Amino acid sequence: MRTPLKCWSLTLPVFLLGLSGLLYNPVEAQIYAEVRGGTAVGSHTATAAAMELEPGLSVAGLISLQTSGVLGLYAGFVRTQFGCTNGFCTDRDITFAGNDARLGLSLSRGGPWMQVGLLYGGTGADGDKLNGGIGVEAGLGLAFSAGKLRFSPGLIYRRHNASTAIRKDHAVSLSVDLGIGLQLRN
Repeated sequence: MRTPLKCWSLTLPVFLLGLSGLLYNPVEAQIYAEVRGGTAVGSHTATAAAMELEPGLSVAGLISLQTSGVLGLYAGFVRTQFGCTNGFCTDRDITFAGNDARLGLSLSRGGPWMQVGLLYGGTGADGDKLNGGIGVEAGLGLAFSAGKLRFSPGLIYRRHNASTAIRKDHAVSLSVDLGIGLQLRN
């Protein structure tokens, strides 16, 4: 069942307003800028192949507003690449790449961290004319601080939109990466 547009048009602003009320605490707020880099493997539904073990580059950036010792809000971008050798990719050299904007919540308490968020963008092979769409991401890892620097290795699962004008597809990627963050405000 599809939700009518009128309902969605009110739900998102109310959700964001409520979330900003929970997150806004200017005295304790910390702002981080983070760059992540690593490797990703994945699969694309149009290839009829399972998870491919042909790694590609995964890079991301984000700005995080952490308002308490536990909860934060982040926004940024991610670019994910992975190769394909099975299914319809047999005997062809195909690389899938995707660019997505990201928005989500982060939970951290000392060392362990977790992120859950939404993606907007598309993932496909060269030449695919992608329609933008919604995806999701979830990640976890450990964070280590050294002064204003924060190092955060982690594992991130992403389900990307990969739809074109003629196909409704999705892609899945699994990234192992390292984030290096700088605390901008204490």
